[in-house]
Amino acid sequence: MKLQYKIMGFFSIVIILLIGGISILIFRHLTTSLETQMGNNAMDMAVTVAAIDDIQSALAEQKPYSVVQNYIESFRSKTRFQYIIVMDMKGIQYSYPYNAGIGKRYRNGGESKVLSNGASYVSADRNVLISAIRAFAPIYYDGKQVGAVLVGLLTDQVNKENATNRQNIEYILSISMVIGLIGAVVLSYNIKESIYGLEPKEIALLLSQRELILESMDRGIIALDLNGKIILYNGTAQLTFNLPDDASGQLLKDYHHNFSAAMMKGLSEDVQESNKEIRISPVKTLLTSCCLMKDRKKGVIGIVASFEDLTEAKKMAEELTGYRSVVNALRAQNHEFMNKLHTISGLIQLEEFDKAIDYIEQVSADRAVISGTIMNKIKNTHVAAILLGKYHKLKEEKISLIIDQNSQLSGQFSLIKEDELCSLIGNLVDNAEDALIGQDGGKIEVFIKEHENGIHLIVQDNGKGIPKNIVDKIFESGITSKSKGRGLGLFIVKEIIDHYQGTIDLVNENGVKWDIFLPNNG
Repeated sequence: MKLQYKIMGFFSIVIILLIGGISILIFRHLTTSLETQMGNNAMDMAVTVAAIDDIQSALAEQKPYSVVQNYIESFRSKTRFQYIIVMDMKGIQYSYPYNAGIGKRYRNGGESKVLSNGASYVSADRNVLISAIRAFAPIYYDGKQVGAVLVGLLTDQVNKENATNRQNIEYILSISMVIGLIGAVVLSYNIKESIYGLEPKEIALLLSQRELILESMDRGIIALDLNGKIILYNGTAQLTFNLPDDASGQLLKDYHHNFSAAMMKGLSEDVQESNKEIRISPVKTLLTSCCLMKDRKKGVIGIVASFEDLTEAKKMAEELTGYRSVVNALRAQNHEFMNKLHTISGLIQLEEFDKAIDYIEQVSADRAVISGTIMNKIKNTHVAAILLGKYHKLKEEKISLIIDQNSQLSGQFSLIKEDELCSLIGNLVDNAEDALIGQDGGKIEVFIKEHENGIHLIVQDNGKGIPKNIVDKIFESGITSKSKGRGLGLFIVKEIIDHYQGTIDLVNENGVKWDIFLPNNG
């Protein structure tokens, strides 16, 4: 049986049993209340009859039955009571609804207490012929009990009088049952719709599939609700953020504040981000994509993030960057040496052997200077490779690249990434190159020094400088004095420096001088 029908059937049975139980209680209470009211009314009438002087004297003087019968029936017919029986101390009936019962002993029972003890009470008379509520009261004359009066009210007659009230109650209960059954149908439909029409077995299958998929993914998955509490996560996320096995329902910020803040920012700004780098420790960066979770009404109910550890990828990228720098340097060096070989070949063909030897010695000396400086001062292969590559490229443009003799950089430095340091040097040297192309005697000087608390970098040229109309917004994306489509270099430089909370100073006189310091605590 489908879940919807199970829910509908269950609630229908519950509603029927509930309404049935309520009906039984209501009608039982109604019957009890009616009988109590009937008894009170009958007792009031019995006490009233017992107080009539003519009835008292008739019993005391044993007057003819007709005296009492006529008197009682004359006003009983005007009331709602079916019978009023007056009897003497022997139980002989002086009045009865039918003449045939007059003068005979009362035989329905229940009169003994009133005749023997003078008690007043209410009792029920239920037999195969009638069902009535009776009230007994003693009759006294001059302080002596001379008889008793019995007032009866048939329950069938009372039920007829209250039939309208009963029908109203039955109508209300029936309407309640119909509404309840309709509610059960609507509720079962809504429950079915809220679980997307799935059966319990299908939900269990989906949950197991979800767990299997989440755990089989290399990427980390973590989802938060609107309050930043963890909804779900896989094993990769658990290892990354050191989450306990029962982290669901707990705040992610208690385990990693930075990543939680990044996710909650995307949630508050109602934006989805792809391939965003989030650094969660000095040595670990996550490439993260965030997607908002929405319900059927397109309301945001949370955010889910998938991420992968870029630590290894960064290392490979840095290695590839180093290899590319070496390749570029070798390509430029090859081109330069081909030109030099052509020059040497020409001098030999002209039999200018002395000039050829002088030229070779000059080239060797220049080569020894730059190679010696870089090899002795710059131990990091990535930075050395990019400087060597820039040196040969600039030489083709007849621009000198001078490495300050006071420069010093180790092979491994602390928190500052090699690729970002290479990006700083490369962009600043490229900007200087653009300013010096076509200028005689162009010169670029680079100073780089590693200190205990950071790295100091100076790049300066003897070009024309930065135009004054753009110097105040030189770090904005797309701002450049060069051709359209350029202007990202200094924007990238500023982003890297801001990331490490470093400083950058510009001297825009007799060329451009960039003075940068990157602290280790960035």
